[in-house]
Amino acid sequence: MGKFYISAPVNEVALARAVAPYVHQLGGGIPDGAALSSIAEARNLDFATMLLYQALHASPDHKQFIRTLDGIEIANAYPRRNAKIFIIPALFHAHYPETGADAALAAEIAGACGFDVSTAPVKSVGTVTENAHIIRNHLDQETAENLWVFAVSKGSADFRAFMHLFPQHSAIGRIRGWVNICGLANGCQITDYNLGTRWRRIKYRLICQLLGAKFELMQEMSTAHRYWRNPLTLPANMRIFNFMAIPLGCHIQKSLIGRYLAISALGPNDGMVLCRDSIIEGGPVYPVWGCDHFFRGPQVAPLLYRLFSHLGDLTCESTR
Repeated sequence: MGKFYISAPVNEVALARAVAPYVHQLGGGIPDGAALSSIAEARNLDFATMLLYQALHASPDHKQFIRTLDGIEIANAYPRRNAKIFIIPALFHAHYPETGADAALAAEIAGACGFDVSTAPVKSVGTVTENAHIIRNHLDQETAENLWVFAVSKGSADFRAFMHLFPQHSAIGRIRGWVNICGLANGCQITDYNLGTRWRRIKYRLICQLLGAKFELMQEMSTAHRYWRNPLTLPANMRIFNFMAIPLGCHIQKSLIGRYLAISALGPNDGMVLCRDSIIEGGPVYPVWGCDHFFRGPQVAPLLYRLFSHLGDLTCESTR
């Protein structure tokens, strides 16, 4: 039958109090992946996870963005925006839309906030390279003056590959920003694990065949792949906003328990990727406590309203 949860609920108030002196010692800094792994080994994974969450709130590079979004009132109605939200959905978005991989909730809320919305017709189990070409083809036809990319999970990997393969594309100059939701734009540690032994490589070759997917999908999502080793340089016109899921073990839903545990020795993770590695450098991070990689929870819909309201304000500022 297996476990319903990794552990019983944790006293998160006591955990936050225990972490606070260590966060103070950081002086506004954010521990890197190696430091978080060491902290998890020396204390425990929940301690390292709470430390990362609290450190982001204490960091001058991130706390103002967090406060800005938290301070936005959700309105009853919004004006039309001179901008479009361009959604790039996650892996398996057509196979398992109930997980939220299709970002339909974000599309609904963006529309309610006054934006035009389009969704890239990327393949549900397409390789990064295949989907990067699909994004290119879709943007060839895009005429909106102001675009905001909203990429979910592997969607951020697909978009990063597009940026790498087509850096001179005409639409790039009209992209005002990239919203990175639990992004895999630096590769994915659970893929590293799944390719880590001969037996697991055979297993996932067979799984790919059953799903009608190419094994290159797995190879490209390895953190060692050249797509993630090449430096990512964003154009001056493109902002980046990161939304990071930060769960304790007790928050992880049943379907992600095995994946979470498989990479837990590496440090805080969301069941697919190390939390620290989901960040695209160059922009602020909003940490979402208690969500795992599927980014589900009662706080998500209100947060999306606040985010799209903020993007609407930024669009107005950039077009004045």
